[in-house]
Amino acid sequence: KSMDYQLLGELFYLANKYYLDTLKDSIVQEVSSRKIVTEQVLEVTKVAEANDHLEKFSDALYQICTSFLIDNAESAMEVCDNEEVGEENSFTLHRMLARVNRTKKSSPPPAPVCDNCKHEPCLNEKMLTINNFVAGAFIRVAGGWGVGSRKTVKRDGSQVTYIFDDRKEFKK
Repeated sequence: KSMDYQLLGELFYLANKYYLDTLKDSIVQEVSSRKIVTEQVLEVTKVAEANDHLEKFSDALYQICTSFLIDNAESAMEVCDNEEVGEENSFTLHRMLARVNRTKKSSPPPAPVCDNCKHEPCLNEKMLTINNFVAGAFIRVAGGWGVGSRKTVKRDGSQVTYIFDDRKEFKK
């Protein structure tokens, strides 16, 4: 969570360049799961505009800004009030507010990303794979040796490390 949006954009660019689809998806999920505050709206919108050529990444950024501004109309006014008319930022804000207006009219609110698996739709009852692994997610083992709930810790190749409730690490 400590990575700023510009750095995430640079990582997404490299993932795109080297065909690392899993990393691209992870970055988009990370961005989509973040909540922004009023002071970040302009910064995030600028990063989205600067990365328009990275469509999935910029769309995720636009989406979190749009959602925030729709849910916090007063914050949108505050952002506008802090900028002078005619400055570079006012054009960026104008385009963002136009996007908010179009989104408000044309689409239902997005489905929330699951807090546990970080996917939408939730992967409850789905098999854990290399592509859907998320560190810190609670998983349920449905057969084999030991039934119950575990928390994923890390993945090294095809090996997953997880902990039981008593905090002992196991690899499978």
